[in-house]
Amino acid sequence: MSSDPSTCQFDHHTTQVGDLHFHSVEAGQGPVLLLLAGWPQTWYAWRSVIPLLSADHHVIALELKGQGDTSLALESDFSIEAVASEVEAFLQQRGIERFTLVGHDVGAWVAYAYSILFPQRLASSLLLDAALIGLAPTEAYMPRPGSRTWQFHFHAMADMPELLTAGREAEYLGWYFRTKSAVPGSMTPEAVQSYVEAYTRPGAMTAGFNYYRAVEKNRAFAEAHREHRFARPVVVYGGEHATGDNFLRSLQACDPDVSGGILPGCGHYLPEEAPDAVAKLIRSLPR
Repeated sequence: MSSDPSTCQFDHHTTQVGDLHFHSVEAGQGPVLLLLAGWPQTWYAWRSVIPLLSADHHVIALELKGQGDTSLALESDFSIEAVASEVEAFLQQRGIERFTLVGHDVGAWVAYAYSILFPQRLASSLLLDAALIGLAPTEAYMPRPGSRTWQFHFHAMADMPELLTAGREAEYLGWYFRTKSAVPGSMTPEAVQSYVEAYTRPGAMTAGFNYYRAVEKNRAFAEAHREHRFARPVVVYGGEHATGDNFLRSLQACDPDVSGGILPGCGHYLPEEAPDAVAKLIRSLPR
């Protein structure tokens, strides 16, 4: 099956949930598969994964608040617990009773929290290349030359990230896509332009930074669930040249039944660097 988006009909939906309007891109029929992207991306991160699964799944690439065309909700709570509850409200509104959950980066933070808070709807969860304060060792976030997590500190600051990135979103976001990917050509100019356009809309960068500004709430949530045993299977994969097996090992320290591994040759952007491998992982998840 081709991963060319032109072979798959992408349908755009808007779902109003309280004060939030959620934008989702959907395709196919069958068991529901919910995809959550990270920062600084949108549903478009899944553009090559969706066609690989839509023949026998109802694939929903849901944009969280602050992403793409979903509400910014700048004054709301951006903690993973709060955002997971918003995802649950979306599912209730849509009448979705059971689904498989896949999250990348910030989407994986939210998927982790959702897997703890609302397991009754889940078949299983796949978390892709992320690091979450409260689970990962503190030293992993200490600023140092070549650090891959320096942005956790910068983005959490009040006002300064906006002051330094305003008008230079393309340069700032482009740095991430260049330095955190490892598969040549995977972060296409069209994709980068799509993300830059999404995050140059007024308030979008602030919304993205707000996910990092919720650090203390996220830390407290993770620390409160250090001994949590997941009610549904959780699988974790990282990119060889990104987080590796660090997220997997941090979750296995909580629950030894968590499984997973490393996608070789990949950087951080697994859905774009290895869409076929990601689709294969999704198909292998427990149902």
